[in-house]
Amino acid sequence: MFAKFIHAKRALGVALLASCSAFVLPAMASTGSVGQYPERNIEIIVAYPAGGAIDALARLIGSELAKKLGKSVIVVNRAGGSGVIGTNMAAKAKPDGYTLLMSGANAIISPAVDAKVPFVMADFDPVARISETAFVLTVSPDLPVKDVHGLIEYSKQHPQSMNYASTGVGSVQNILSEQFKQRYALNWLHVPYQGGSPALNDVVAERIQLMFANPMLVGPYLEKGRVRAIATSTPERMDVFPDVPTMKEQGLNDLAVLTWVGLLAPAGTPEAIRETLSRNVMEILKDPAISETILKQGSLLSPLPMKEFGVFLEQDIKRWTDIVRESRVALE
Repeated sequence: MFAKFIHAKRALGVALLASCSAFVLPAMASTGSVGQYPERNIEIIVAYPAGGAIDALARLIGSELAKKLGKSVIVVNRAGGSGVIGTNMAAKAKPDGYTLLMSGANAIISPAVDAKVPFVMADFDPVARISETAFVLTVSPDLPVKDVHGLIEYSKQHPQSMNYASTGVGSVQNILSEQFKQRYALNWLHVPYQGGSPALNDVVAERIQLMFANPMLVGPYLEKGRVRAIATSTPERMDVFPDVPTMKEQGLNDLAVLTWVGLLAPAGTPEAIRETLSRNVMEILKDPAISETILKQGSLLSPLPMKEFGVFLEQDIKRWTDIVRESRVALE
């Protein structure tokens, strides 16, 4: 279950961070070192702008890894192309343990959506899964709907005025929205953005009618009444939003979806190096202060070490490939 949400974005300072941040520490003994690794700074690529959920997690884990490994860990935001640009940059990086990718299921979905995407999941090796998160179906404050059935009815009555936002074509939000749209034969127009924050900002500003938003991003706006939450994609109600019913409660059983966030390395990165990183991440996630921070972001702490994460990814590739085929999403 999710912990209580503290709406103020604290500790990580993600909203105002620049696109490249370093966590710098003096040299110290490496925890679980492999040979001399690491001998220099490590980069974690995030394929989205600063201020989003994946970016926040990368900065949190990066700062703690810097303490354990005794080298700076730099978070590099490379947004664009619905996450394809940054993900491809990580896939093509030298597999030496000095370039990592903090990613979610979009690394799986993008190749399933478009065969022309310049990477596949085989271009990555697993390091560690960190968390899982759900999505909150959020509508603009001027939309006169309070649940999914009201949204369906209103959409059918106003077929030319319904736009939904996502973090890009082929994103999880895009897939969920298309599934919803197709099930009820709705005429929603997809408006892709380069990140969750700019997308949600346009929902708040009433330029976009709805989106499946990340809990961390939507919480502060809900508290101020600037958006309305009508459903969550969790199997059970979120502690963060106890008054918001789930999709399942409202009859949409197959839209009970959680998505993961984890660390990946370019394929061919030595297993010993990935094991060192994985072990350190697992140790970081045992810290009550770190796990509490993740929970307060609206995520579910769900750690998997390297090998178990690899098994999970094999299963998740099939799951998302099937979902993409059924939802008939294609790059626009």
